[in-house]
Amino acid sequence: MTRIAWGAALSLLGLLGSACGGGPCGDSEDRLVPLSELPCSRTSAEGVWESHPFPPVSDAQCYWLEFRGCSQYQFEHPLGRAPLQILAYTSFDQDGSFSTPASGNSFVVQEVSESTVTIRNAQSQFFYLRLTLD
Repeated sequence: MTRIAWGAALSLLGLLGSACGGGPCGDSEDRLVPLSELPCSRTSAEGVWESHPFPPVSDAQCYWLEFRGCSQYQFEHPLGRAPLQILAYTSFDQDGSFSTPASGNSFVVQEVSESTVTIRNAQSQFFYLRLTLD
């Protein structure tokens, strides 16, 4: 195939990609997640805070948080200190079924303070999220 044909083919692919809803991060969001949006969050006697319960989740208000691709979330937390450990679980199901510890660029810790933790999903994949802070 000639260089002109290759160039035309690549240009056509670029046009098709943009005509199909743009890039993979078209539904991204950057937002604050206040404690009031996490009615099922709790802090254990050992001082570990969790945003949502593990399955089975019996109440729809306790479903895990939508964690959109290419998005940043700043979580408020009640610890009163910067957490030493930050762990997240992701699932493709709202109730957290078949969850796995989040890793790689699907869960990037960006900033930690005594009142907030800012994380990013740097992938284009949509997940549901459970966050724990210790």
